[in-house]
Amino acid sequence: MLFTKSTAYTLQALIELSKFKKPVDVNTLSELTDIPKPFLAKLLQNLSKENFIKSFKGIYGGFMLIKKPEDIKIIDVFKAMEDKNSLIFYCSSDKANCVRNRSSVCNTMPFFSMLESELLKIMQKYTLADAIRMKSGK
Repeated sequence: MLFTKSTAYTLQALIELSKFKKPVDVNTLSELTDIPKPFLAKLLQNLSKENFIKSFKGIYGGFMLIKKPEDIKIIDVFKAMEDKNSLIFYCSSDKANCVRNRSSVCNTMPFFSMLESELLKIMQKYTLADAIRMKSGK
């Protein structure tokens, strides 16, 4: 799986932001999530650039969700944060990505492709609202 700490932290930050109706500054969000502030700031910049959140400047500035949690698909968060086309392995979504140009004789390619397809279906199904619900045990 190609999920990194960036995606995990991003989901954590988005879940926390969903609790607020006003902008939350990076210091507060860092304390609430226990995500290092410099790393969190980079994630928030990326989320803002990808139009998941809005950035507000000034003394009452911070970050807010601009989409409803039910409109934020987990696959979209993954794609925005990971900047990768494959969920499982670099070549699992496209034979052309085989760095050794051996996709025609690769024994694992069909298996990785099947995993890629199944995981994609799952990730397209779930949203941030689902992650929030699961966190609360509902």
